[in-house]
Amino acid sequence: MKSAKRIFILALAAALPLTVQAQNAGDDLEWRATIYGWLPDLSGSTNFPTGPGGDSPDLSVDVEDILDKLNMTFMGTLAFTKGKWGMATDILYLDLGNTVKNTRDFELMPHDIPGSLELKAKLDLKAYLWTIAGTYRLHSSEAALTDLYVGARMLDMEQKLNWSFSGDIGELPLPGREGSGKASITNWDYLVGLKGMRHFGSSGNWFVPWQVDVGTGDSDFVWQAMAGVGYSFNWGGLFLNYRYLDYDNGSDTLIESLTLSGPEVGVVFEW
Repeated sequence: MKSAKRIFILALAAALPLTVQAQNAGDDLEWRATIYGWLPDLSGSTNFPTGPGGDSPDLSVDVEDILDKLNMTFMGTLAFTKGKWGMATDILYLDLGNTVKNTRDFELMPHDIPGSLELKAKLDLKAYLWTIAGTYRLHSSEAALTDLYVGARMLDMEQKLNWSFSGDIGELPLPGREGSGKASITNWDYLVGLKGMRHFGSSGNWFVPWQVDVGTGDSDFVWQAMAGVGYSFNWGGLFLNYRYLDYDNGSDTLIESLTLSGPEVGVVFEW
């Protein structure tokens, strides 16, 4: 299955330049830097090993249930073009974490003895997402442009889970239990995609940016899509997008899946 996906992606990369007529572009060196903020909802499935040697059962956690606090982030893109050719790199760093607590009260029959059980769980996630790609201008006009890009994307992620149980029955405390688990991956995937923009409005300053790519490698399959609206100035522009990124790493990995989706706002500088 993975081989079939790789063949499909390579075939797509080879076929696109043949099926789209590329127009002439200038030979000036042009730079483009983007600083943006992405506020995604995060979901996925992680199997945290709970004992040495992997002998004990794994604990499955849906990260969106307990992860909603952003500690630190950096997101930026740098690209250049010369004629039809160019290079682009994008880096995203996330440091997130949250602690949740839940208490359950109960009664022991037949004497209605009161009891309670409390669970505390703390999840921390740190991730680097780095993309580097070569670009080729397939189409360029006053109204629109389209680029093909082929490259690689690295996902480096570590998740840490700490948990504890405590409680009591009547006036007797229950023996507490606590534990921790850690799961990490470093995936390199090669990818192919298309990106571009379409200008509209009487002045032509409004534009619709869009991007889509697919990839595979260490991951079984990864894909990304983005579209939005922006406004251009003589120095660059502003944009608001919706971005979706999905990783399928396979059921035999600690971090089985990861999905990030949500709004993205940024500023672009061109020179």
